[in-house]
Amino acid sequence: MNLQINLGQLAQAVNGKLIKGKPETPFNSFATDTRSLKAGAFFWALKGASHDAHDLLAKTLPLGVSGWLVRENALAGLRDLPASVVAVEDTLKALQALAAWHRQRFAIPLTAITGSNGKSTTKEMLMSIFSAGGETCCNPGNLNNQFGLPLSLLELTAEHKFGVFELGASRRGDIREIAGVARPTCGVITNIGPSHLEHFGEMETIFETKTEIADCLAPGGVLVYNYDDRYLSRLNGRKLNKLTFGRDPEADVRILEGRHLKLEYDGVLMEIDLPHAGGHNYYNAAAAAAAAIAAGLDFAAIRKGLENYTPPPMRLQELHIGGATVILDAYNANPQSMASALKEMGDKPRPLYLMLGDMKELGKHSAHYHTDLGAALAHMGAEKVFLAGPEMKAAAAAYCRAGGSSMEFGETLEDWLPEARSLISAGKGSFLIKASRSMKFERIIEGLNP
Repeated sequence: MNLQINLGQLAQAVNGKLIKGKPETPFNSFATDTRSLKAGAFFWALKGASHDAHDLLAKTLPLGVSGWLVRENALAGLRDLPASVVAVEDTLKALQALAAWHRQRFAIPLTAITGSNGKSTTKEMLMSIFSAGGETCCNPGNLNNQFGLPLSLLELTAEHKFGVFELGASRRGDIREIAGVARPTCGVITNIGPSHLEHFGEMETIFETKTEIADCLAPGGVLVYNYDDRYLSRLNGRKLNKLTFGRDPEADVRILEGRHLKLEYDGVLMEIDLPHAGGHNYYNAAAAAAAAIAAGLDFAAIRKGLENYTPPPMRLQELHIGGATVILDAYNANPQSMASALKEMGDKPRPLYLMLGDMKELGKHSAHYHTDLGAALAHMGAEKVFLAGPEMKAAAAAYCRAGGSSMEFGETLEDWLPEARSLISAGKGSFLIKASRSMKFERIIEGLNP
């Protein structure tokens, strides 16, 4: 972060008051974590779900902080202050306001990506495309929420030619809040599926939340969305700049499958040797290609970027341990991504082993989706199915009712972990390892030699 402004500009950008300090004092960066504070750093106090950094203000003074940005009412009772203090009504809203102000300093193509599945992969694919054309700013890891997105936007500099940011959501209004900060020139919606239903409640709410991005585009901005998605197809009649992708002949960027991925746009056909190809990644690649077209890139740049793409770890990551083929997809799980992962196992070497854990955050819909999964697993032709977690109990029961013949269920992964590791170490067949992040299913292969 190198903002190159001063305290006066900071106070104005966040609608705050400079309580102490000189307006001309340079302000380039700040820290939000007391554990990483260094002498001379400026501290921005944020209130999270379980901790309020305002409770630690006094403890930052012996560390030699240069200043604070704090909530106005947090200063009462504090006898000592650092050299500079900016006070605001809400420090998170101030962070978002600064990020929104900073983003407007750069007239570059900036893409924001949301959707139920494929956000991170589409972001990484688009990063690969954009990076060939110049420096690209993005949000690393899972910094895609109300805190992480503005912090990522504040990393924009004059050297960046492109920006690509993933937007996450778990409640209505989340996308509107952070997309309004990013003001993307292109907004991408990958799909609508049953994720975070515990918070959203119903699929209709997911659709309404994800499509909030359409109202946050910069003037002249383009909305890219999945034409094949039964929810998103409702956008076809909306009056906005749009570019669609999908297999439907009416999609603007059309997916054509053969030995390699083929994309057709405006009468031109592009064949791509996509690493880690598969039906789900064809859609992600088409989404990235459409966003790149919206940003003005040509097919040569798109092909090169997609063919150089390296998938993020633990997202359908193919590993070879001895003679075994292991598909590690332990970053997240919901009904849609689980179905895609199972489909990808269709042409993998046999025997087939499935090691699956809970799909979290489905709320009242959890038993329904896990039951459907269990019934489907009984017809997968797997040598053995391993299920773990309290939510998977419904899947285990459904598997047995559907006539499944070889299944191991455990309340926790540890109940069958030794057997799973032994089978992989034997080096025969294919193994799908998939569960929600909190299950930490990557433990299954920890320490196993390739």
